Formats: sequence, structure tokens, C-alpha cells
Amino acid sequence: MQINIKYLLAVSLLALYCGYNEAKNTKPILEEFRKDYSSITKACKAVGFVRDNCSTRDHLRKVAFTVAVKSSSASLYSKTLIFDHIISNVGNGYNPSTGVFTAPRAGTYVFYVAAVEYSTYYLTLDIVINSAAKVRLVGYNSASYQTGTNMVSQYLRRGDDVHIKHTGGKGYYSMTVPATTFTGFMI
Repeated sequence: MQINIKYLLAVSLLALYCGYNEAKNTKPILEEFRKDYSSITKACKAVGFVRDNCSTRDHLRKVAFTVAVKSSSASLYSKTLIFDHIISNVGNGYNPSTGVFTAPRAGTYVFYVAAVEYSTYYLTLDIVINSAAKVRLVGYNSASYQTGTNMVSQYLRRGDDVHIKHTGGKGYYSMTVPATTFTGFMI
């Protein structure tokens, strides 16, 4: 009903604008108006579809995760550290079964790791990208429960992988509110 009122109003205004009188044939003008109105309506709907479609898919382009361990380990030996507690995993790039993040999209990423060494055991962990260690954190054993952190930014292609590898020391410490974490996000 509302569209019909708008249509009648537009036709009336068009007729007044064109100097409608008994002697003029307004049929060609009206047909041209209908075609223009139809084209404009289709264009507006298409633009609205594109806008709505893009905004609903925006979350598919974002990539970010934070994962953690909630229990301590005093017997960790040179392997991929599996962060089995998911805090967030936007883009689903992190696999909690393997401990590996696989880039779902190409772009520049930032990775950050924080770990607390267990008791007075030292701890070293590497951020490894495609089998190459990029940076290392050290939790030194001069006192109990020292924290080591490190961060790297790197361009990744889709399918590149990132994980945290234990390279030295005996273990890490964590609590129910995690103290040993791994975070990554696309910038």
C-alpha cells in the first residue's frame, strides 16, 4: 500500500512538472518514468544486498585466537606445546588437538606467547613458523615461577602453520585462570 501511494505521488508530481493538460499525451512520459523507477528500485535493492551480504560475512575475514593451558607440567620435553583451553578462536585457525595454528587467510599476523617456568626449572619456548624458529622466550630459574614472553609479526600465506615448541627446561606452570598462553591475530 505504501509503495502505491509513493508511486501515485510521484506520477502526480511528474504530471504537474511536465505541464499536464488535456492536450498533452502523458503516456510516453509515464512509461519512461515506470522504467526509470523500476531501474532505480532494482539498483537500490542490489546495493542493499551487497551491503548486507558484506556486513554479515565480515566475521569470516577476521582471524584471532587466544589459547592456554590450565594445568602445570613438570615433564615437558622438546615437542609442540598443546594449548588445549580455547579462550577465543575467531576464524578457527587454531587446532587444540595438534597445538598448531594454520593461517586461514594470507596476511600479516602477530603472535605472542607468555609462559611461567615451573618452580625453579628454567623454560625456553620458540614461536615456530613453517618449521623455522622465529623468536624464543626464556623463563629463567633464578627464582621460582619466572615469566618469559616474546612476540613476532610475520606475513603468512594461506595454509602456513605456527606453533609453540618446547626447546629447553622441564616444564611450565599454569592455573585455572591461565598464566601460560598463546595468542595470534591478523592485522
